[in-house]
Amino acid sequence: MTTAGAESQDFSFSSYSATLKAYQAAGYAVTSFERYLGDARPLHLVLRHDIDNDIQQAVRIARLDAEAGCTSSFFLRVHARGYNLLSLPSLSCIREMEELGHEVQLHLEGGLNEVLGGDPVDWAERQRQVFENALGRPLGGFSVHEPSRMGGVAAADALLDRWSDTVRYHAYEARFTAPTMKYLSDSSGRWREGHFAGWIGKEARLQVLTHPFWWFEKVPAENY
Repeated sequence: MTTAGAESQDFSFSSYSATLKAYQAAGYAVTSFERYLGDARPLHLVLRHDIDNDIQQAVRIARLDAEAGCTSSFFLRVHARGYNLLSLPSLSCIREMEELGHEVQLHLEGGLNEVLGGDPVDWAERQRQVFENALGRPLGGFSVHEPSRMGGVAAADALLDRWSDTVRYHAYEARFTAPTMKYLSDSSGRWREGHFAGWIGKEARLQVLTHPFWWFEKVPAENY
């Protein structure tokens, strides 16, 4: 079994890149959801990035993924305070991500109706429209930001059925989570089941979620 050194299992870019390479050395394909759906391998890590606030940091991770020979899925919010999908800087970032071979989809927001009223499905439809207008193409997949505010997996499943014209998946489907896949996340800057380097060879298929805000080149203060 190949693994990254225990001393490097932190949130540094060097740890991140070393772990991706260790998975590949152990025979895993490390790809986006899109690539997985097109060519699932017996050993496969689906690499997901939810971009809550900082799209520039997402580009840094996109470059690391590409340098390691991996593809990944980036999910972008419509309502983020830190970036605007229709701005030139954001559109330039998105173009670079896609040119590097990555997939860019929607990080769907819930809870707006709790403050502003209206129907949560209508809010979801509006987010889809903004995303598609910004990127100039149909939505192909989505991940839910704070799933409980959207009504959980059942609500996401219902949206997937509603959007089956172009949308192929959402990130919390049963086929991408336990027991079908091992699901690991760095939410709140904490690996609840250990750094993803520690799972090499223990599970055949995994979905690994990162939030690029937590990752850094030298010190965490780079990001705040």
